Amino acid sequence: MGWTLQQPRSRHLLLLFMTFALCVTVVFISKSGTEISTSMMTQKSPQVNSPNDSRDLYEHSTVAYKMAEMEMRVDQLTRLYELKDNDVQDLIKRFMSIVFGVPTVRRQQTYLIQTLINLVSNMNQTEQKDSLIVVMIGETDQEYIKQVTEEIKSRLPEAANSGLLDIIAPSPEYYPDFSKLRLTLGDSEDRVRWRSKQNLDFVFLMMYCQPKGSFYVQLEDDVVAKPQFHSIMKKTALQKIANGQQWFILDFCRLGFIGKMMRCSDLPWLIQFIVMFYNDKPGDWLLDGMIGTKACNLEKDDRDCRKRKNEIWVMYSPSLFQHIGTRSSLNGKIQLLKDSLFKKKINVKRINKIRSK
Repeated sequence: MGWTLQQPRSRHLLLLFMTFALCVTVVFISKSGTEISTSMMTQKSPQVNSPNDSRDLYEHSTVAYKMAEMEMRVDQLTRLYELKDNDVQDLIKRFMSIVFGVPTVRRQQTYLIQTLINLVSNMNQTEQKDSLIVVMIGETDQEYIKQVTEEIKSRLPEAANSGLLDIIAPSPEYYPDFSKLRLTLGDSEDRVRWRSKQNLDFVFLMMYCQPKGSFYVQLEDDVVAKPQFHSIMKKTALQKIANGQQWFILDFCRLGFIGKMMRCSDLPWLIQFIVMFYNDKPGDWLLDGMIGTKACNLEKDDRDCRKRKNEIWVMYSPSLFQHIGTRSSLNGKIQLLKDSLFKKKINVKRINKIRSK
């Protein structure tokens, strides 16, 4: 599908949702853990009669998104119908309290396996049964996707076989033509391409995770967690809900997009916001911008804005996650970010196994 610079953002929004509805490849580990299954979901795109009518574009894009979401649910229900009663009950129980999203891409040094092992080992059995970890491989090279999947299955067989881990990857048609992106923020072409693709990876991951649980937590592929992080996060969220506190984000790490917890029911708002501005800013900046849009009164000063944002973007201390990577997925970028509120000594091991042949 061709993308042009002259199209307005609303057009980009529509095209992305149409692309998602048309071509989605979900690669996941079956419960048996013995096969990699691929399901293609197709949906006829709505016809737009008046490209210049922003209202029509918005309505059609919303419909396209809902159709893609319903397609996911129908696919799940179809598989549910084909299973035996015991399997049905087991799948119903797999609607989790917390879904953890872990986007990953090809990089020179990877911490993905260490991250997954750390997450799993810091949850007890009860927490594992109430969690889903979704690894989103943001690549279209099928050989590489298979290689990463097999590595995960071999290193974490119990987590893979139990259904604790899902692995997904987009089809090549999901991504736009990155050579036609607008250069923004004074960034280089490589950096704009990198952060724009990362935003679309986040969108794909969130759309997959949205119907699978009550809460969604964004992580990265180079983090470690504190023991019982799941129970702490769940208890914190439920307490605030019970107290009637209105929140949009519970923040369990001060770095970027790491450790940001949201209700799954709120994800469509963030998804649409990122899609509209994916070419403009990094994802964590867009998240901050969306919170500002929701909370701030332009007739008030910055102090009032910060106060209102802090009411719905709630910080938790001490931090539950720490960033351990030093090499960014952007070639040549060294990233030594650490959360000073994470009080735990970490033994970091770099793993170079997962590389394309």
